[in-house]
Amino acid sequence: MAAYMLVDPNDPILKQPTEKFDFENPQIPPDQLVEQLAETMIQHSGVGLSAPQVGIPYSVFVVGDPTNRESIMGFFNPIIVDYFGEETYYDEGCLTFPGLYIHIKRPAGVRLRFQDATGEFATTKYSGFTARAIQHEFDHLDGIIYKKRANRIHLERAQKKYKQMMRRRKKSAK
Repeated sequence: MAAYMLVDPNDPILKQPTEKFDFENPQIPPDQLVEQLAETMIQHSGVGLSAPQVGIPYSVFVVGDPTNRESIMGFFNPIIVDYFGEETYYDEGCLTFPGLYIHIKRPAGVRLRFQDATGEFATTKYSGFTARAIQHEFDHLDGIIYKKRANRIHLERAQKKYKQMMRRRKKSAK
């Protein structure tokens, strides 16, 4: 199955809330959508990918280990029911902004209500790295980019590191 193309970081779809995925009248077969999102995520070595990042305006994302296809889960129309645990900082990246890692503070866990690719509802608790990836992708569905979650100092520091990295890459490419 072919992978999707990632949208440009300035694409307006990234700043708009998504539409609910309609299982009664799907625009795309849900299992095919999960498969192609997973394929795209794996191709770019990501740990999560939301539908808006590939230009699809629906409330869908995948999360998992790109080196273990079986670990990748698809979430349709998710709602974070509860946050739990201590809030901690971690350097987050995003496939929309490759190479830009920003120190972001998030709760350790979430309780998520969602539909799977068959339309079945489930409510599950996630913690640790999976919970962080879910929160990052969930933000995409609300039109929130991780840069908005960063405090100004952490964002400026990350952007400075990113610019230095890009300059080094340019020099070594000559």
